Amino acid sequence: VKVGRNYDIHYPSASAATTSIIIMVTTRYSDEQALLSLVQDAEGKAWSTSLNGWSPNSNIPVCDWEGVTCRISMDGGQPVVAEVFLDSKELSGTIPTELGLLTELEHLTLKNNMLQGSIPQELVNLKKLVTLDLTECFLTGTLPQRFESSQLMTLLLANNAISSRFFEADDSPHLQSIKEIRMENNLLTGTLHGPTITHMPHLETLSLSANDFSGLL
Repeated sequence: VKVGRNYDIHYPSASAATTSIIIMVTTRYSDEQALLSLVQDAEGKAWSTSLNGWSPNSNIPVCDWEGVTCRISMDGGQPVVAEVFLDSKELSGTIPTELGLLTELEHLTLKNNMLQGSIPQELVNLKKLVTLDLTECFLTGTLPQRFESSQLMTLLLANNAISSRFFEADDSPHLQSIKEIRMENNLLTGTLHGPTITHMPHLETLSLSANDFSGLL
């Protein structure tokens, strides 16, 4: 269902005539609109024309767009966007807050693109995120201390300029599920000892080289 689409409801009147009522149906911000927020400025329009579907005028269903994978929603309704894979596609601009409206998103890969700015809180708040790969994207800002997904298993943020301390909030939902963390070549500071590490029972890979940590492990 798209925002503002017209629907005709027909019912017989007492005279057996048919009456048409136009109802404006307003729904949540569509997945198509959320994805198109990645298309920014002239550079965005340039890369989007090289990909199948990425246009507001496209007749291609969003689930058939290049780099997009959908699944049936849990309530059995319309398909929802579950994965966005745009590795090395020359994206530019910032990571749009609108991606946080993809509430069913499980896997997001934007690695090796020319994205700037910080990781938006709206993205961090996604509760079904399993994989977040923002490797080598020229990102700055501070490391979010709390990812709201208790299903997050892979967090790849290497080769950026992300600052602040490593995770210190030991009650963050992602700590119980995380298996792989790669944050090498950033600007992280502080120490690594403390309760946070011990609250990652499934952690298998932790890569934090080429940062500015201090103290003993």
